[in-house]
Amino acid sequence: MSLRTGIVGLQSVYWPGACAGILKSIPEAELVACCDMGYDADLVKISLGTTPEAFASGQGIRLYHNPAEMIEKEKIQAVCICAKHTEIVDFVELIAPLGVDIYMAKPMATTIESADRIVKAVRDNKVIATSGTTERFDGSIREAYQRLKNGEIGDLISIHALHQHGCIDGFPAGDWYWDIAQGGPEFSLIWYAGDVVRWFADSEAIRVYAEYDNYLFPNSPFMDNGKVIMKFANKVMGSIDIYFSVKGFNFPHYEVELIGTEGAIRVQKNVYEGMIFTKDGSKNFYQIQNNMFMEEMRHWIQCCISKTEPELTIEDARSVIELCFACRQSANSNKPITLPYEKRT
Repeated sequence: MSLRTGIVGLQSVYWPGACAGILKSIPEAELVACCDMGYDADLVKISLGTTPEAFASGQGIRLYHNPAEMIEKEKIQAVCICAKHTEIVDFVELIAPLGVDIYMAKPMATTIESADRIVKAVRDNKVIATSGTTERFDGSIREAYQRLKNGEIGDLISIHALHQHGCIDGFPAGDWYWDIAQGGPEFSLIWYAGDVVRWFADSEAIRVYAEYDNYLFPNSPFMDNGKVIMKFANKVMGSIDIYFSVKGFNFPHYEVELIGTEGAIRVQKNVYEGMIFTKDGSKNFYQIQNNMFMEEMRHWIQCCISKTEPELTIEDARSVIELCFACRQSANSNKPITLPYEKRT
């Protein structure tokens, strides 16, 4: 079975081209159209780097301005939403009632209220939805996860995750990413690390403390380096490092370190290598480069076809947004934040 797919929203530096490339490389998916939501072509070009017409022509797909028209005429079954973080909720509420499955470029929201609206729209309309990318689909991290679940390092005590993603100068002047309402690296980068620590801890954070600041980019409204510590309901301790100040040198995109009662595991993306440390010594267990975005999208496509829940459910995505929001609140107040919000007294 081939799933007819489309892209909704083109005003983005990275996501439209990345999603198009991935969808066209998956045999079970057929990318047939894209929709610019009727936005001014010059505005789209600031972020996309080209006009909607040129993008569609280059991808060999049809361009629409109205998503409902695109979905009806092209018989679209699933879409990737590539939009401002603050607008994704509106796009989801527009698309979900049409019965179309949805992949949302991360982070899907920058407020808990918007995340809750997305969850409601997805569940009310019974569509398959997830958000990404996540680190869950990197080969070495998945093997580290399986080794933990197999008991190779005993019970998890502590987890540390690092994520760096270049710097804000990678975004052109006038791009919406510079708008503080869009969340910046607080949401875009903590999204990755926040999800992976929740996944490994197999629990929800109950307390979060964050410190960060802007060290290298005085023209940026955002932090460029940050640290987060957290405690999970099952007593696992977690920490996160976020770097948004890395220019032109070989540095890991991410690291994950797991400390257990009987050993430890470390994964670093810069060499696509995982290591395990036990009483028997240390050894490598993963050294093969892979494409985690490809694997994630392939997983989502298969879920759309089989109508099964994605590994990262929409509720999982909502919990990561809550964690990101708690980090912002903690850094702004210099106080730890207690979670979940709805259980505060």
